[in-house]
Amino acid sequence: MTIRTIHLAAALVLLSLTFPLQAAETNAPTATREFEIRNDRAYLGGRQVRLWGLRCGNALHSTAITERHIRNLDNMTAHGINLLGVYIQGSNGGWPNPDAAANGFTRDGRLRPECAARLENLVREADRRGMVVMVGLFSPRKDQEFYDDKAIRRAIEETARFLRDRKLKNVFVDIMHEYNNPERIDKEIFREPDGEAKKAKLTAWFKAVAPDIEVGVCPAAKSGTGDSYPGMDVRLIQKDMPIPKTGFVVNVETLRQDIYQHDGVFNQTNLDYIFADCRRYKSALNAAMLFHAAFIQGITNESGSAPHAEMGGYGASPRDRGVRFYYEWVRDNVGRWEYPKHVPVAGAAR
Repeated sequence: MTIRTIHLAAALVLLSLTFPLQAAETNAPTATREFEIRNDRAYLGGRQVRLWGLRCGNALHSTAITERHIRNLDNMTAHGINLLGVYIQGSNGGWPNPDAAANGFTRDGRLRPECAARLENLVREADRRGMVVMVGLFSPRKDQEFYDDKAIRRAIEETARFLRDRKLKNVFVDIMHEYNNPERIDKEIFREPDGEAKKAKLTAWFKAVAPDIEVGVCPAAKSGTGDSYPGMDVRLIQKDMPIPKTGFVVNVETLRQDIYQHDGVFNQTNLDYIFADCRRYKSALNAAMLFHAAFIQGITNESGSAPHAEMGGYGASPRDRGVRFYYEWVRDNVGRWEYPKHVPVAGAAR
């Protein structure tokens, strides 16, 4: 054996030892900034932040739709939006089929890999821009697809494990949207009576796996169930519920002002309500809102192109469908988002 051959063999051995290690290091996830709540205020990466959001309930519906949302993140931050709300069990699909949303869980509670991949991609792209993502687990239109409470517990634990192991920390969780919905929820664990104890049990299942991720349960408005319970981290509300004075409050679904059959079209009364809502949340230092519109969430709708990650037009007519007015209100009244703060826009009214 020549010296050259010996050197070549040694080099091959070294490469065989080195590359698997490098591959393992490459596959190891990098932690995102961590979302926290301290003294009823939101923090991200250790810095206090104000959050202005969009309810994108069906952003995980398909790879293409998730990509559309990612491509619009820079426009969102340029307009001051730094919070998205997405659901693993998709939300109301609107028109023509309200049940059209995808279900990211199997019937026995396994997290579907394709949904997990979309979620991680969106969360990491949001983190690159200093944004927070609310991850919703269950929807009242999909809860009946689980076999039983064992499957529900598995879904909670699998999601918690996924977020923990992939080090996705710029998130908080809505375990069940519209808890105690009187029309669409089937599973007893998601309904009254004994709602406080049931919500605490759901939360304990999650926190046993991922204790550092903030968790809440959103009640159905005017359904007789409360917006707080033992073990709650984030106080979730919806629609026109009053903003509580205590807790860090997130309205995960402001009262929608357009309809799925005519999405992205708003009259002056609609706009007046939306801007009043914005002013209400700007004044509440312990609260954030996820602006909700059929234009953003529905699947297909009258427009034929929903769900829309894009802001579109001003909503003045079917040829001008959109929610640009909300984007511009946040930009002009709060500022563009440059982590960790909103930066005032020159010449904007405040």
